[in-house]
Amino acid sequence: MSPVDLKRVIRRLDDLPTLPRTVLRITELINNPMTSARDLAKVISDDQVLTAKLLKLVNSSFYGFPQRISTVTGAIVLLGFDAIKSLLLTTSVFDIFSKDKKEKARQEDFWDHSLGCAVGAKVIGNYLRYDRVEELFVSGLLHDIGKIVEMMFVPDDFARVVSMVEADNILMVDAEESLLGYTHAEVGRLLAERWNLPAKLVNIIAHHHQPDLAGIFSQEAIIVQLADILCRAMNIGSGGDNLMPQLNKDGWESLQLDVSAIEPIMIDMEREFDDISLFITHS
Repeated sequence: MSPVDLKRVIRRLDDLPTLPRTVLRITELINNPMTSARDLAKVISDDQVLTAKLLKLVNSSFYGFPQRISTVTGAIVLLGFDAIKSLLLTTSVFDIFSKDKKEKARQEDFWDHSLGCAVGAKVIGNYLRYDRVEELFVSGLLHDIGKIVEMMFVPDDFARVVSMVEADNILMVDAEESLLGYTHAEVGRLLAERWNLPAKLVNIIAHHHQPDLAGIFSQEAIIVQLADILCRAMNIGSGGDNLMPQLNKDGWESLQLDVSAIEPIMIDMEREFDDISLFITHS
């Protein structure tokens, strides 16, 4: 990205909303090792909307708990801090970027793809016995957030990109680079930094098309790239183009994931996506 292009994007990002104060406070608490479930529950409970959404999700078929959970403290104890943070961040991001009615259909396709990628990254992480699958979920959810930003805040540029994608049948990332001099991955990185998200998330968002550039987070980046490809293969939402990105060969080999696991992973992805999408994208 050239300095001129970067300045132009940053100027537009100044118009972007920040994360809700409650979510920022919750993130601070979760990052503090002295925080108890009761401390966290008190902050969440002060926000009635967040509380209602959290309890609705926790009691959904996505988690499938046999007993009904009626308190925020109970949800925290059962799910853990990381899962709570990812759920609240997920619902907040959907709320922030759901106000543009002009691109509603296209936006829903992007969100379905992003949510499918989130579920896919989490399912792949479970198969790999990765110990922070909730981080993978959020990484998958936000990997294409730059596309939503472009759609809402630089609509003319976004329209030019879409036209080129359709005319030349190329990946959106290649059209962006050609026309704009920057990509949705770079825009997503800027937004993640603006929101003070962890370095791991920033790197995965920035390098989900080039996992080998993600440094110590390359494993997470290749998991998100694989989830993206599987979502496309399953037609979950739309990434905005019709081509299949090339899976990073070295990254794939580093996962040591047996090819026979792909089919059951896709079955789990479809089931979990159907469960959670009812309670997030359509709530």
